[in-house]
Amino acid sequence: MKNYLLIFLMLCLGIYSSHAQKQQQSDYYNLKKAIEILDNDGNEEEAMKYLDLQLKETPQDSDVSMLKAAIYKNQGKYGMALSEINKALRFYHKKGAFPKYAIYRLRAGIYETMKEPQKALGDYDMAYKLVLKEAPDQIHDILYQRAQVYFDLKNYDAADTDYRLMLKHNEADQVAMIGLVRNMIERGEYDKALILVNECEKYDADYDEVYRFRMQIYDKTDEVDKAIDDAIAYFDKSDNPSLELTNPIFKKHLSYALAQVNAKIAYENDNYGWKMLRTTIYELGHDYIGAIKAYDDIEKEFGISPQILYYRANCYNEIGNMERAVADMTRSIELVEKDKNYLPFLIGRRADYYRIGGDYKNAIIDYTTYMELDPMSAYPYYGRGWSYELSGDEESAMKDYNAGIDVDKSYPYIFLQRGELYLKRGEKEKANADFNEVISQDTVVRSGSCRQYALHFLGREAEALEWMDKIIAVDSIESGGLYDKACLLARMGRLDESVAALRKAFENGYRSFAHIEHDDDMDAIRKLPEFKRLIEEYKAKPIRIEADDEQAKDKIETVSEIQMKKMHSGLYEIPCTINELPLKFCFDTGASTVTISSVEANFMLKNGYLKSDDIKGKEYYSVATGEIHEGTTIRLREIKIGDAILRNVDASVVHNQQAPLLLGQTVLERFGTVTIDNINSKLIIKQK
Repeated sequence: MKNYLLIFLMLCLGIYSSHAQKQQQSDYYNLKKAIEILDNDGNEEEAMKYLDLQLKETPQDSDVSMLKAAIYKNQGKYGMALSEINKALRFYHKKGAFPKYAIYRLRAGIYETMKEPQKALGDYDMAYKLVLKEAPDQIHDILYQRAQVYFDLKNYDAADTDYRLMLKHNEADQVAMIGLVRNMIERGEYDKALILVNECEKYDADYDEVYRFRMQIYDKTDEVDKAIDDAIAYFDKSDNPSLELTNPIFKKHLSYALAQVNAKIAYENDNYGWKMLRTTIYELGHDYIGAIKAYDDIEKEFGISPQILYYRANCYNEIGNMERAVADMTRSIELVEKDKNYLPFLIGRRADYYRIGGDYKNAIIDYTTYMELDPMSAYPYYGRGWSYELSGDEESAMKDYNAGIDVDKSYPYIFLQRGELYLKRGEKEKANADFNEVISQDTVVRSGSCRQYALHFLGREAEALEWMDKIIAVDSIESGGLYDKACLLARMGRLDESVAALRKAFENGYRSFAHIEHDDDMDAIRKLPEFKRLIEEYKAKPIRIEADDEQAKDKIETVSEIQMKKMHSGLYEIPCTINELPLKFCFDTGASTVTISSVEANFMLKNGYLKSDDIKGKEYYSVATGEIHEGTTIRLREIKIGDAILRNVDASVVHNQQAPLLLGQTVLERFGTVTIDNINSKLIIKQK
């Protein structure tokens, strides 16, 4: 949405008519024409010509300056935007189309974009004072924008004040509630945040921000499955859900997420989005074969699209089938060949596939096309230079590295590549200058960093490994960092450690065998028998989330009938497994939680069924008699009753409970439908 859209709407609704009547010498044809152009095709330059013509007729026109300022802001020309907005304030008159608060609000937005928060706050303060008197219906937006500035400054108390003012004007303002929730999360006040977000849900259960922030709360408190439940709800209710938010949560229990999505696919008719999300989950779990099959099914059902082809090509790349990767990317390029926004990127990806597969001739052709389409990008120079170097043409490689650096001096990888080539030529001083440039630029620990290699070439081995380990720690589920560590160790000559790191990368899902085959980082270990055995072993081990993890049954409808044994107390005893330890629990609908005796808890801890991080702290629980007792709270990672499974269940360890395990009402609520067959002494659990 363009930044000036609200202004257009105001003008198009006729607000401008009163201002037009005051100056009969102008019919404001040029202004109306500018608005028409912007509203129809967004041609800002053409619209600006008409606005300039309008200013010749009405040179001190606040409204025209306001509109020009909005366009300049949208174009990133902030100096010119400020110049025009200041004119709008100087020439302001009450008969104009735009109220004075709107001018301050727009200038505040310009300052905010320019990273001048104090000036922005000053203008939002003025705008707020004016709307209190002139336009109470605008209070929400002004306070919301001011609160956002405070949030960005980490002044959460001031942001809270604005959100509470919003609630004072409208007690059902969910935006304000979620603003308070967000601030609570930032402070680590998760219990308070959970109470408020649950309250917010009552006002409108379709408000997607409820689930966006509640999944973050559950994620912070290690309630993984609940976080996934809300991530699924957020994906369902949001018009534009962010996978950057949901994917890290899905990764923590992929099979559960997959089962939730499969249930959506089974029960919803409009399931294209859910089927695409399923492929994402396969890819997060490195199940590229499962993802490819899913893309094939989507193509058969919904037809082909550039998006499907692009993502499926990436999956083929991950499993080393470069021929199919290139074929899909080629079809994707053909479908978007007239779209200049996407074409360079897609051609660059196909060039990467050619290079990874060792087809340097076609890689060079595609990188050259990429350069022609996007001449100011350093990446095609880097890619083509690397392809020349791999094919033995180091002279052409050096020319490309130099040209790429001339185009863009902010791409660390091209300095690294040129530094290595200088090192090959024996020009150590030039090489070290490039490696130091990498270190000065690459300062953020993230996937894709190359700082560790520059440190290695400078002889700073300990620092290189420390940086590499930090990258892996940022996202321990990913395998790319582990593969990079294998490369780094191979370069260092630590061959056994390199093979061990490569095995760990494979264990975590890495499968790009084509890349390994042509990666010169692997040359040091390529001939080792253990390397060859490792490659063959994992080529025969495709990853399947559903096949390898029976947790995929979570949330798919299951019906379990479990035989119960009635005890003298009137309670029922039922067999179960807790963290894979066979136990029996007493089924008590009068209890509010789950309790376990200290004897069983100590046994589980000593024998590895409980881990130290499963011990959460102190909690109070009630029993059937209504008495309240104190106990230690632990997390049971899995409770399995028949085929029904629950995960991450809180339980209280008590010293006066004779039964090993007492199952209370809170756990029953997390199953689907629970029926007690008193005649046959059976517990029937139906889960989805």
